[in-house]
Amino acid sequence: MLAASLITACGGSEDAAPDQPAPPAQPAPPSAPAAHLIVDTGSAAPVAGGTLTLKAVVLGADGQELKGATFAWTSSDESVAIVIAASDKEPAASAVAPSGAYATVRTLAAGTADISATATLPDGSTVTSVARLNVSESPAKSYTLTLAPALLTISAGGAAQTVIATVRRSDGVDGVADLTQWSWSSDDTSFVVTMAAGGNSADVASPASATTAGAGTLTACATAPSGARLCANAALARSVAPPPTYTVGGAVSGLATGKSLMLSDSNGDVLAVSGNGAFTLPTARADATAYALSVSGHPAGQTCTVARGAGTIAAANVTNVAVECVQAQFVVLPDGSASGVYVYRVNPVSGALAPVPGSPFAVAGAIRDIAFSPSGATGYALTASAVVPYSLDPATGAMTALPAYAFPIADRYSIAANPLGNTLHVGGYGSVDFVGLKADGMPDRVVHSVVDPFASDPMTGIAVSADGLRSYAVGWMTGRILQIQFDPATAIVGFVDAVATPGGVPSRIALAPDGTRLYTANTMTNTVGTHTLNPASGTITGSQTSTTGSVPSDITLAPSGKFAYTYNQGSFNIRVYQLDAITGLPISSRSTRVGYRGERLAFDGTGKYLYAPALVGGIRGYAVSQTTGDLTELPGSPYTSGTGARALAIVQPRP
Repeated sequence: MLAASLITACGGSEDAAPDQPAPPAQPAPPSAPAAHLIVDTGSAAPVAGGTLTLKAVVLGADGQELKGATFAWTSSDESVAIVIAASDKEPAASAVAPSGAYATVRTLAAGTADISATATLPDGSTVTSVARLNVSESPAKSYTLTLAPALLTISAGGAAQTVIATVRRSDGVDGVADLTQWSWSSDDTSFVVTMAAGGNSADVASPASATTAGAGTLTACATAPSGARLCANAALARSVAPPPTYTVGGAVSGLATGKSLMLSDSNGDVLAVSGNGAFTLPTARADATAYALSVSGHPAGQTCTVARGAGTIAAANVTNVAVECVQAQFVVLPDGSASGVYVYRVNPVSGALAPVPGSPFAVAGAIRDIAFSPSGATGYALTASAVVPYSLDPATGAMTALPAYAFPIADRYSIAANPLGNTLHVGGYGSVDFVGLKADGMPDRVVHSVVDPFASDPMTGIAVSADGLRSYAVGWMTGRILQIQFDPATAIVGFVDAVATPGGVPSRIALAPDGTRLYTANTMTNTVGTHTLNPASGTITGSQTSTTGSVPSDITLAPSGKFAYTYNQGSFNIRVYQLDAITGLPISSRSTRVGYRGERLAFDGTGKYLYAPALVGGIRGYAVSQTTGDLTELPGSPYTSGTGARALAIVQPRP
């Protein structure tokens, strides 16, 4: 947001004539009110070929908006950005002269352009403000062209068979409509190729006169928007006695509107599916052919699994393959030795973890903690002295580091994202900093800091209420819990109280799903603290402790609120507590021997699986009994990871 101000004033009087008495002094006319013009660019990050809306407001010296002004808009470089419309109503979409409080700007090319707004006030004075736009190039898209089937067997004199070109665009959608100038050909004239009207498919046949077996290569080419020529091949084979063939298919369910997935078959078929309902692979197969379907491209924000997808054709069409798509979940595990961020896709049926392509991803230093925005689009990795944002691709799970926000002083230990999406809560040394977030999710600045007036020790754990209005931070050395309130309307943070925990030396903190209790893992006293909260104010009204294993490093609650779990480094176990439905106190406990040390626990969004990384490397997954809370290690666990992991997050990007 840029602003310019203009201040004008006037006043004075004439001398009386020497032969006449001086007229009574007249009060000077009031000076013109100081005014300044503000141009709001919003969260614009313009790229060439787009549009954005700017808004101009004139404020008086008292901070109130001055009415009645008229506005004119100009651009310093119309080869980069041009004002195409303006209006006093939002949005500015009509093709009128560029005047009005709202201006629509079209970006034409990469570069810098200053958009000037000049306001003419009712008294005739003017005030001007300039908004600078840095326009970047529109990112180019890439395309992958494949043919299905990759091997086509044709019978001489038999019916023509269809080959389909599949185009996958780099942003995860079907790109076939982007390609033009299709061509199809065969290097053997005994295979007759007829291109379909749309260009992205062709029929291949062989005349009855071709009485011998043969082979050839089918080639399809098309031109991408960049002008590049893309080509793909399929193998052709001819048999003289065509066997009967059968299709393989089924149904897709749960696919989000506007999304698509890719199915692949072990025989070379590839199929893009853009809606729920029945599907059939493009190639019919001979009897006794084995098949195995898999999801080769997941839709953004979803994970799709295949049931009954493998078998052998038994002289009949296969119609019972089931593909189900659900909310995607990714386990994100930064390596404590700064060698990378490991990202895994959670199998919603088995809970098994599969590394996403490209994992581990580069990091900017040893990460102490990590949190994600409510949308799951942005991760915030905390080092000792900075917040490093990462973008997460909702289709692939790939993470890309963005420009970091550095604190002036080091010693940051924990981080949590406010569910309202406007701030990060960062635990430091005896304090909690509230870092504001821009509209694009990037950290902006520390808007408030809350300092414990009675202690200055590391804040190693932060819990934020589901409504985003309260947060709780634990001080590791003094065993105190900071209680903080946050006003989302005014962005005012208030220190409420700091309460000493009866167990002492808490390392981590967890908030019950219903917001009525806090739980702490008290490291040095080997206890779990249960803290009752006032339902109206959120303040702690009472605390009790329960025995746990040796050196508890973390505590988490099942999404159902029925069970609590501690990770006990000293006794090498995870202990589960059944919680009283009324008081929230542990009423029974059991432990699962894990044989390794670790620092973090995290549930998936369904509450069916619990994940725990080991400091020596590897992350283990457990199936959770919904009746007893007991843990059973998943097949394939432990899953490969780096060493020294001290942070863990499970993120669910929106579809």
